[in-house]
Amino acid sequence: MELPLTEFVRLALGGSLALVLLATLLSRLFHARTERQALARRVICRLCLHAFEDSSHGSTAECPVCRAITEKGRRRSLG
Repeated sequence: MELPLTEFVRLALGGSLALVLLATLLSRLFHARTERQALARRVICRLCLHAFEDSSHGSTAECPVCRAITEKGRRRSLG
């Protein structure tokens, strides 16, 4: 079985395109996961509105600027 040059070039280009698309898809998935994890660690102080990341497992975090105790989670109030 001989493979003509045009078919070889077509397969090489198609394979390269498939690899680039796969790498792009994987890169976007890993980036989205990293962003989601960073947002989950982000805390905004209720007093000084300083935004910081806290990776501890507790339900509260201490602001590094004003030392106020701030609750972690989606239900943050500003007052």
